[in-house]
Amino acid sequence: MADQMVSFAIEKLGNFLIQEVNIRIGVKDGVRWLKDELGYLQPSLRYAEGKQEIDPRISPWINSIREVADEARITIERFSIMQEELAAKKVGVMDRLLRIICMCKKEVRLYKFGKEIESLKGRVVEIKKRRDEYKIDDILAHPNLHKRKRAFLRATSFENLVDVVGFEDDYRTLLNELVKEDPSLGMISIHGMGGLGKTTLASKLYHSSELRHFQTRAWVCVSEEYNIKDVLEKIIKSCIGQELDSLKRMDEVDLLHHLKDILQDRGCYLIVIDDIWDIQVWERIRKAFPDKQNGSRVIITTRNQEVARSVDDRCFVHQLRFLTENESWELFCKRAKPTKQQEKLGMEMVRKCKGLPLAIVVLSGLLLHKNWSDVNDHLWRKLKMTSREIHEILNLSYDDLSLRMKQCFLYLARYPEDQPFPVKDLMSLWIAEEFITEADEGDGVVMEDLAGDCLNELINRNMIQIAKLNLGGEVVYCRMHDLLRDLAIQKARGNKLLGIFDSSKQYESPINLLQGQPRQVIFNGISEYLNSVAHSSDDVRLRSLAVFNIGYSGLIVKLEETKLMFTRFIYLKVLDLRLAESDRIPEEIGNLVLLKFLGLVGGLHYPKKPVVIPPTIGKLKKLQVLCDSAGSYEVPREICETKELRHLHIHSPVGNLSITSHQIKLQTIHNIPCEDWMNIDPVNFSNLHTLGLVLSPERANAANSLDSMISLTSLQILTLHSSLTNVIPTFKPLRCCQRLKVFQVAGGKIKDPLELKHLPDSVTTLDLWRTNFTEDPMPALATLPNLTSLYLFEVESGNKMVCSQDGFPSLKYLLLLRLVNLEEWKVEDGALSSLKGLTITECEKLILVPERLKSIPLVPAIYMQYGSTI
Repeated sequence: MADQMVSFAIEKLGNFLIQEVNIRIGVKDGVRWLKDELGYLQPSLRYAEGKQEIDPRISPWINSIREVADEARITIERFSIMQEELAAKKVGVMDRLLRIICMCKKEVRLYKFGKEIESLKGRVVEIKKRRDEYKIDDILAHPNLHKRKRAFLRATSFENLVDVVGFEDDYRTLLNELVKEDPSLGMISIHGMGGLGKTTLASKLYHSSELRHFQTRAWVCVSEEYNIKDVLEKIIKSCIGQELDSLKRMDEVDLLHHLKDILQDRGCYLIVIDDIWDIQVWERIRKAFPDKQNGSRVIITTRNQEVARSVDDRCFVHQLRFLTENESWELFCKRAKPTKQQEKLGMEMVRKCKGLPLAIVVLSGLLLHKNWSDVNDHLWRKLKMTSREIHEILNLSYDDLSLRMKQCFLYLARYPEDQPFPVKDLMSLWIAEEFITEADEGDGVVMEDLAGDCLNELINRNMIQIAKLNLGGEVVYCRMHDLLRDLAIQKARGNKLLGIFDSSKQYESPINLLQGQPRQVIFNGISEYLNSVAHSSDDVRLRSLAVFNIGYSGLIVKLEETKLMFTRFIYLKVLDLRLAESDRIPEEIGNLVLLKFLGLVGGLHYPKKPVVIPPTIGKLKKLQVLCDSAGSYEVPREICETKELRHLHIHSPVGNLSITSHQIKLQTIHNIPCEDWMNIDPVNFSNLHTLGLVLSPERANAANSLDSMISLTSLQILTLHSSLTNVIPTFKPLRCCQRLKVFQVAGGKIKDPLELKHLPDSVTTLDLWRTNFTEDPMPALATLPNLTSLYLFEVESGNKMVCSQDGFPSLKYLLLLRLVNLEEWKVEDGALSSLKGLTITECEKLILVPERLKSIPLVPAIYMQYGSTI
């Protein structure tokens, strides 16, 4: 993490040298020297971060570099802000005195800036001296301990097998794949989070008496640090049951041919390749496994879903699930043997393991040596913090991440325990925190795409789990296992990435937990937090602050508290107050000129009037995201001055929403009144992919309300909100939106259902909420070739619904909710041929469901069924 901080500081120093031309040569030379020296230190730093456990002197040395890099960044940003403030002051021709004062101020600030650079240079010289005094280079030359740890973990996972409960269905499913009659070489991949039992399951299969027909067997554990030659040697030794000195003399190609010859001559074979981290391992050894058309099989285990899927086009991919509560308790009881009196306490602790077999096994082992009458939460903390096996297994997944991915993962510590987090929100925060920057963009790839790649990588690596999907199959919410969250909290604090303040916890000195943390999260107690940091000198370091309301029904923020935050923490880039409540936003918000992400305080406790956003928000020239949680807001005209704005999420704007054609970076606009939208020339909005329009009564009947859609060539998501009595305008302009995937209409009347035929073929998800039709819309909808999900909520269209012959060819999910007038539903031959999920709720008059649809299961619970698909 220090490596990433140094990279960021070097980038800032480099940009400063390019942009700031009107500064003294001496000062500029000092900045250049600092940039170069940090660059020279970086390779050693990068290597040292992976070896901090070797010697206690390494961590302080790393921390000293991190602190210098961070202070260099802060110094540059602070000076740049001062320069911008001076440049923004308009001084008249006659005001020479004011101009002289400004010049004097500039000289004073430049002198102070030069002194700060000189101080940082001195600290870098001291760091280089310490490297020699502490013999850091000699320490770093020692062999890495990770390999020894991984060897220990492989030995314990394979030799000390536990009869894990809950694998019965998995075992039988995979066994059927292993013994099925298909003679072709079969590939099976098992993936899941560390500690779920992938190796245990593979071993149960490998040793199964039902697989005696495999004449040749081999087991090899690869791990993330692999050598292809060693892997091939181990497979050969396992196959022939002995070591051969001749193998040492063979190169990789010879070993590949030798292994292939062995397998070719030895009949039906079963090979287990355990713990693959990189698909390149498989790509380099797959030629050694001949397809003899005799039912041979290869099993691969991995933590990475992408690796599991990439093994082979015909590979059977199996994801391990977490144990249910009953299975968890059964596994626990097999070893811990609780008495009747201990059951309640035991169940509470087992629940905290969240279905992770490794955690349950370790917990039961700890309790074997404890007096149960003394057991409490301290034991659970011991399980999480001192269990070597759990810590190391989870740590392996973290260590395998790139520097950027480590930052993205550790940032998840900001979310409270057991709380699913919205992924679009998370990706915007990653960008605002500058884990992903505009410098990473190129070839049509924007920062949001890169953030999506990071999210998918964490999902594929099973480090976070999908909590909710929209009906189009896109991830909406994710969650994190408690043990991985604890790992993130611990490492985020240790790496000075993020600190948590929670007034409900009994800490001797909570301020010490926040010392030097550039990002801070308040879980409880804004007042207590502000009192704790009142005498701190870390204000200039703080770049991110978020407030949650854990345990509160509503967290009210006093006006003086928000003013204090806006005046003290002026170097913030992220401020998230969405889960706090207030009736006012002070004008001091304009002080936060570096702000990129602003989550507005909510106004639910003040329903009589909207929360007024002050005009000073126009000063936030770097603002990328403006969002709220709930309530209504009066947005000032000055919002149009935020030229860097990318995402505008205001759920209930009051009055005019002044968006201009110069805000060309806009990608998301939620709930803009139609009359405001019609005043904009959207020709420059080539980046806009999500748009929410609110059709007011006086504009809803206008035929040209949607004409501007013709120029929105990147639009992917469109929502139209209207009152129930309004008539929705024609959909003809939407024909040009050839990338439109999600379309939602909430409220209003559609006179002619044939209007739906104007939707582009690209539409995959369609939501109709409280929308009225003069006749059945299903025949028109049936012609949409790529429609995969359809949600009808309180739609009125008469008492009969007909799905015409061969209609809805691609529809997978259909939800019908509160169609109170629907009495008859006819499905003609060939209609709904791809349907996988059907949910019918509160359609009391519908007596009969078409016979062939009765066997269709409900839409899976993981999909968001009763809410917006967006």
